[in-house]
Amino acid sequence: MEHEMTTQREKIVDHVWQMIITMGIKAVRMDDVANVMGMSKRTLYEMFGDKEELLYESIVHHREKMHRVLKERADVCDNVLEMVLICFLEIFSRWDMSEWRLMNNMKKFYPKIYERVTKTFTEQGLAGLKSILIESRKEGYLADNVDIELVTMVFFQTSGMLMREYNIMLPEGVTREDAYGCMAVNFLRGVSSLKGIKIIDEILSRDEYRYIRSQRLIDIMNGREPGSATAAAAETDENNRENINNIIKRSL
Repeated sequence: MEHEMTTQREKIVDHVWQMIITMGIKAVRMDDVANVMGMSKRTLYEMFGDKEELLYESIVHHREKMHRVLKERADVCDNVLEMVLICFLEIFSRWDMSEWRLMNNMKKFYPKIYERVTKTFTEQGLAGLKSILIESRKEGYLADNVDIELVTMVFFQTSGMLMREYNIMLPEGVTREDAYGCMAVNFLRGVSSLKGIKIIDEILSRDEYRYIRSQRLIDIMNGREPGSATAAAAETDENNRENINNIIKRSL
């Protein structure tokens, strides 16, 4: 009976998430949810307490599903640095206009939910990144002098700005995705030991990472067609790394 209730609860929050994305968070009505799920509104309230709790659980449940997908990808990575790079790029690639609109509408119409969601996501993200960086240090990939607590907060502040703000000034030809990919790679390089930097270079040289956003930015900055043979050959050039650092300073 308990398993059936859990399954039913998951079906409800999955359905509500689809309503949020397609109709907007303000348009979700308890009557509509109850009708579609074939239950009384009273039963729905007994399960979730109120509409705000249902909305909150639906949003958090969606994020947890995304994290499970990321974990499946991370489990097959060769090392912890590849795992964190995949997580950085995957999370941002899934953050589209609909997610941005959701967060803004949530903040406007349901500020209490917005505060809870933001707090939950931030705490989970900070804990996850700190755990990965601690593991990186154990494996010798992290520089000894890195303040894990500090760099974790700085990364989240910067990435949060890229996700929340849509009027950020960027150089011509550089997209938000380019900037985020550049920031993510440079963040990892900045906190890594020499051993870690060599691992990052090896990861980025693989074919499956040839078109990640930071490499597209390198191509743009050097006047090359993204993905060309000439661009690929220049990926690890020291001058290109300097160009990336200069761009990220100007754009963030």
